[in-house]
Amino acid sequence: MRRILVAIDGSETALRALDFAVQQARLAPTAELHVLNAQPTLSNYTAAEIYVTAERIHQVATERARAILDAAAERLRHVACSFELEQTEGDPAETIARRAAELGCESITMGTHGLTSFGILFLGSVAQKVVHYATVPVTLVK
Repeated sequence: MRRILVAIDGSETALRALDFAVQQARLAPTAELHVLNAQPTLSNYTAAEIYVTAERIHQVATERARAILDAAAERLRHVACSFELEQTEGDPAETIARRAAELGCESITMGTHGLTSFGILFLGSVAQKVVHYATVPVTLVK
C-alpha cells in the first residue's frame, strides 16, 4: 500500500498540498493519506508559561489542531481514498519527518509559505527543515 504523509497547518498552501496529495493517491488504488498537524511545543522559558499552565497550553494546541484537522476531514469527505488524521506536538519539522519514517510513508507532501531567501535566513522554514530531516521524498506545493 502506498502511504503519503500530508503535513497541514491550516493555511491555503497546506490545503492545496492536501488536494495535490489526493490527486497522487488516486493514481494508486490502495493509497492512504496520513494527514498530520504538528503543533509547536512552547519551551519552558517562554513568557506564556509564566501566566498559563502547561495543561492549558496543551488544550489550546489540541483545539487548534482539531479545527485544522476537521477542515481537512471535510475536504476529504467526498474523496475516494483512505485517510487518517493525527495531531501531535513538538518541533514541526522534526515531528513531520519522524512520523513519516515511523509510519513507513513513501513520501511527504506539504505546503510552503513562499518565504524569500531573506525570510528563510532569519526565520527558518519548516518546509526547508523537513527536506533536510526527511528520509523520503518531499513534495512542496505553493
